[in-house]
Amino acid sequence: MANANHNLSQWATIDDQAEIFAQGTFKNVWEGVYSDGPQKGQGCVCKQFKTGFVFESHYFAEEMTIIRRTQKIVDHFMNAEILGPDGSGRRLFLNTPEVWTCQVGGRKALVEPMLGNFKKFNSNTGWASSTDDAWNEAMQALSHFSYHDSNRQFLLCDLQGGMCPDGYILTDPAIMSRAQDCGPTDLGPAGVSAFFQRHKCGRFCAKHWAVPDETPLSEIPKREGTSMAVSAHWALPMRPARKAANTLPKLRE
Repeated sequence: MANANHNLSQWATIDDQAEIFAQGTFKNVWEGVYSDGPQKGQGCVCKQFKTGFVFESHYFAEEMTIIRRTQKIVDHFMNAEILGPDGSGRRLFLNTPEVWTCQVGGRKALVEPMLGNFKKFNSNTGWASSTDDAWNEAMQALSHFSYHDSNRQFLLCDLQGGMCPDGYILTDPAIMSRAQDCGPTDLGPAGVSAFFQRHKCGRFCAKHWAVPDETPLSEIPKREGTSMAVSAHWALPMRPARKAANTLPKLRE
């Protein structure tokens, strides 16, 4: 897909005994280096779920469903030329992870290209960056567009990523859904309300784009980080990720 940023290599070296590069509510992230193919020598990241093996297959399936839905939204957004034609220098891409398996220990992980010049634009609780620039307005417009484009079924948010020469590459998005079936970061209709209560349309939003008929006051506290849904279905025990053997495991598909 023209708006996707993929792994172009088959192998990477990850040291998951090293200091964690970053961590979110649900994942630990380690740095790595691609060891073959077109991206050999370039950086990648390896993301492992904190909850361990019991829920891994479920989480990986949810993650890839969110990525597929996000890619469709980004493609529609770019095809509509809302940010101008491709030559304007405003392009959006989606970092597309793959589920790879450690050669040592058999653990699974999400692997994707590393991004630089990282910036967060909004969260899944209605928080939005206050930066006054075109890119920030573009990302808030993408969230609003996703609700309109999906006939009010989905709201793409938790938008963050790294700048590239002709735009931004997004990673780790969240989706709010009417059915609240898009993983543990899906806050459902309450999350949609939180977004629209705090959203201000900018230069890239169209007046005809759909908004909720009602936006009841959301009790979700606004925060920059990603919040977990308050739901028994997603109330899973959290613990630190277990370490693999003290080696530099290669990952394979």
